[in-house]
Amino acid sequence: MICCLPRANMMKPFSGIVAFIAILICLSVVKAGVVSVKVRMTTGPQDPPSTTFASNTPTLYAIFKTEGAKAGDKIRGVLIAEDVGDVAPANTKVLETILEMEGDTEAGDFTFSKPTNGWPVGKYRLKIYVNDELATTANFTIKAAKKKSSEEEEEESGD
Repeated sequence: MICCLPRANMMKPFSGIVAFIAILICLSVVKAGVVSVKVRMTTGPQDPPSTTFASNTPTLYAIFKTEGAKAGDKIRGVLIAEDVGDVAPANTKVLETILEMEGDTEAGDFTFSKPTNGWPVGKYRLKIYVNDELATTANFTIKAAKKKSSEEEEEESGD
């Protein structure tokens, strides 16, 4: 029986090494499935990024770039009205869009059109998921649109 004990002790380090290698392999497989997403909010595909928009902005664009996306991956954009005062309860989901990817993109986009009465003033966030895993979040603010002066209104009306 004394001879078996040293052998059993030798098996413990070996089984620890095997477990460690197995964990590394599992982590490599998980890491291989990670998709990186970078997003910028803007008023148009060629416009500079911004975190503040006027309530009369016709369309908001979330332009994103992916790294590691594969054909069939699903990118989901969820627009949330974080705090828009009495217009809606806090953290109200405004819109959700799902895109099926064909691979990586340099210029994927989600577009959000202005509601009939304009964007409610307040704080918003866009959450982007890849295959139901949160990949990134973009926070932005909608501020009241500047009122036109009477001279600008006259010029537009042609008077």
